[in-house]
Amino acid sequence: MTSIDVSARAAPRTRSAFYLILSLVMAAVIIGGFSRTVPDDFTASPSLPVLLQVHGVIFSLWLVLLVVQPALVFRGSIRLHRRLGLAGAILAAAMVVLGFTATFVSIHNKLVPSFFPPAIFLAMNVIGILVFGSLVTAGVKLRRQADWHRRLMVCATVSILGPGIGRLLPMDSFGRAAPMVMFGVIMLFALAGPAYDLFTRGRVHAAYLWGVGIILLSMLMTGPVAFSPPTQTLLAWIQSI
Repeated sequence: MTSIDVSARAAPRTRSAFYLILSLVMAAVIIGGFSRTVPDDFTASPSLPVLLQVHGVIFSLWLVLLVVQPALVFRGSIRLHRRLGLAGAILAAAMVVLGFTATFVSIHNKLVPSFFPPAIFLAMNVIGILVFGSLVTAGVKLRRQADWHRRLMVCATVSILGPGIGRLLPMDSFGRAAPMVMFGVIMLFALAGPAYDLFTRGRVHAAYLWGVGIILLSMLMTGPVAFSPPTQTLLAWIQSI
């Protein structure tokens, strides 16, 4: 989670270990998933396109901030958390640009995972990147409202868990149900925050209603968007260039 500015007055209210623990679990899923493919990605011939390697580096830096930022808040280092927030905002912007580009490069170079039809891969990635960018933007704009900020940033990271989950689980064994399995696991992470709110506050914060709602909507949209004429036309163009 990143922050450009969080009021020091919010520190006593934001030291719950929940956000740090959730960030560590999400980081473990991503690291565990990519550890199964990254060695082969860099030793294979032909090698992984440079742009995808750069995308991996930027994604890894976000992963570091994912753990560092809630750890700083937990220990009360709000000022350092605030300073690192600028780097987080820049990284998020870079991830959006590289996310779109990496999706197109993967399809063009036939690097789409076998368990995803290319159209699903294209729609899922594009929609997911847009959701991530939108949630991070909202989180940054509401950075002075710590309760909104931290929840929106959690949702933003949940929205990009797909690549890690896809590598961690035996997706090929799920056949055509693979996308649904991935969406189901993502929703488990998405609902962790609301469940914690219910347990500790007795109600779900409005930030989760927006964040989790957008994630769920994006999943429901993936199929229709994937097989719509515009997406099919875009897919054919990417594969032909």
